[in-house]
Amino acid sequence: MKNVISKTKYVLMALIMVVTFSCSPEDGADGAQGPAGPAGQDGTNGQDGNANVQTFTFDTSTEDGQIWNIDAPQLTQDVLDNDGVLTYLRRGGSYYFVPGTSFNDEIKAVLLPSIVQLLFYNRLSGANVTPAVGNYDLLKLVIIESSNTTAGRGTSKSKKQNVFNELKAAGVDVNNYNEVMDYYGLDY
Repeated sequence: MKNVISKTKYVLMALIMVVTFSCSPEDGADGAQGPAGPAGQDGTNGQDGNANVQTFTFDTSTEDGQIWNIDAPQLTQDVLDNDGVLTYLRRGGSYYFVPGTSFNDEIKAVLLPSIVQLLFYNRLSGANVTPAVGNYDLLKLVIIESSNTTAGRGTSKSKKQNVFNELKAAGVDVNNYNEVMDYYGLDY
């Protein structure tokens, strides 16, 4: 019996060797090239956008007083000199453009390096107002990098104005938070 198994092993090994060496990838010729499929249509070129738009949110739900100083390290001197910065405050789930009005509050914004300063006044009388804590729960900054990269042309003020001119030309009202977010494809 051992003899039969041993001979069977040798026969199987010999058979495997014959099959292995008789099949090689170089034996067959390549087939003919198939027909080309239909070509797709080229898309239309869209207007180049500005991919350098960032949003930053700050919790203001515990702020108190007529003047708020919100730490915003994203506001560098370079950003303030060259880029468009839009400021919105959220109250009751709605965003209000600052400077602007919300209910009877007139809100002014002063943008300084690393600080957003918000000042509250009564829009009818002009008197100082201290909003109730939690009335305005979120501050959102939208920083739009100027796409004007031409060196030596225009001042930093004109670079920032180009950002706002682009929005106006596109029919976007910067006072309308939703229009700005939609225009830049940003999350609400």
